[in-house]
Amino acid sequence: MKFPSFIKTAKYGRFHYEPRYYDPIKEEIQGKIAAAKREAEHHSSDNNNAEVRASSISAAFSQRERKTKETSWAQMAIAAALMGTFIGWLFWGNDFLYAYLLLAPVYFYFRIKNRAKKS
Repeated sequence: MKFPSFIKTAKYGRFHYEPRYYDPIKEEIQGKIAAAKREAEHHSSDNNNAEVRASSISAAFSQRERKTKETSWAQMAIAAALMGTFIGWLFWGNDFLYAYLLLAPVYFYFRIKNRAKKS
């Protein structure tokens, strides 16, 4: 039971949280679809409007698919290198790790040298 009072006490405020969800892949897809629609509207005088839209959307997806394939190959190479290092260490002990530490700088030197040639 509450007694009447001139002093107002603070009521508990409700916590209202609207989560913001950001999906970069979905954002990229929507942007590419919007760009394809703008391009299709620009070429609306052509009879192959649907073909233009389909080709631009498929090009966008193939670009993303290529990036994921490159990433998966890199992950597989790293996993294989780590597994090989571990198995080498089990069979040959610390000598394998020392050889690995001696050969790793040579590998990275040639890799950086090849990148410099490409640039």
